[in-house]
Amino acid sequence: MAQVKLVNVTKVYDGKNVAVRNVDLEIHDKEFVVIVGPSGCGKSTILRMIAGLEEITEGELYIGDKLVNDIEPKDRDIAMVFQNYALYPHMTVYENLSFGLKMRKMDKNEIKEHVLNAAKILEIEDLLERKPKALSGGQRQRVAVGRALVRDPKVFLFDEPLSNLDAKLRVQMRTEISKIHSKLKTTMIYVTHDQAEAMTMGSRIVIIKDGIIQQIDTPLNVYNLPVNKFVAGFIGSPPMNFISGKVVDEGELFFESDDKSIKLTLGEKYKSKLASYNGQPIALGIKPEDIRIGDASDKTIEVEIDVVEPMGNEIFIYFTVNKTQIISRISPDHIVSANDRVNIKFNRDKLFFFDNKTDKTIF
Repeated sequence: MAQVKLVNVTKVYDGKNVAVRNVDLEIHDKEFVVIVGPSGCGKSTILRMIAGLEEITEGELYIGDKLVNDIEPKDRDIAMVFQNYALYPHMTVYENLSFGLKMRKMDKNEIKEHVLNAAKILEIEDLLERKPKALSGGQRQRVAVGRALVRDPKVFLFDEPLSNLDAKLRVQMRTEISKIHSKLKTTMIYVTHDQAEAMTMGSRIVIIKDGIIQQIDTPLNVYNLPVNKFVAGFIGSPPMNFISGKVVDEGELFFESDDKSIKLTLGEKYKSKLASYNGQPIALGIKPEDIRIGDASDKTIEVEIDVVEPMGNEIFIYFTVNKTQIISRISPDHIVSANDRVNIKFNRDKLFFFDNKTDKTIF
């Protein structure tokens, strides 16, 4: 198999629209890397440059030890699975799976062996004589993966392959693709805008905003140690809450929200990083699961609930602080309704702070 390496890669459209800027990324042999970001951030453009479907404006792209900037897509030994499946409607599943191998003039018996092996891995052996119109969305997606699988490529590329499936099927196919990677031990690069897919599938996550890589790390590190405010707000569902305010030193260090409705004592763990920000505007970040309902005697903040969303095993409550909507994830044991006044408590061991000028994480 092969590693994939992008060195200072930039993509510019029409001489002025920069889609991808100075991307340095090394994907190791047999690694499963997920590239994630909002729509239009450049993640699919990166994938298409790796595939050879887009020309690189500047920089170098290596597959294995080979510079492939000017190598045709068919000669890169990669296989791509697209969002729309791209199956031939007039062909059976077997014919769809075998088509690329026929174009390579492969022997019929060898083609059959490759197709049956892929069908077995994907558990679609009983679908080989059907045409795409007779398949469900999940079955079509398996066939699309199978068509890439039969080629036995060095690198698999996935471009938002599950976005057309319903929620239940997405979860199922997430698991299937992860199982395929475990079986094949091949290099896989997967693009998605869904951070849940990124967190559950990738051994590493590449987070992109406006064509620029923000952070590359393991899912756990990205979640617990975001490098900036964008990453902190993008990873997690519901996303992290942000409250603007400043650091106040009154002999003891506090965070005070702009409207002064929140004043939190900052313990020793925060002092070394935040003392130099005394009087300066910063943003406090806190995850929904770290905001709980407490009682009035326990350093809490009284708020009025705007909206309650029962989710079965948890409840999301929405309220407003500092003119900002805040989301809390609480236990379903709490009986609450819109317009109730409750005391909420922040887990002070799980606070994040961000520099307002750079958006970089302070702590």
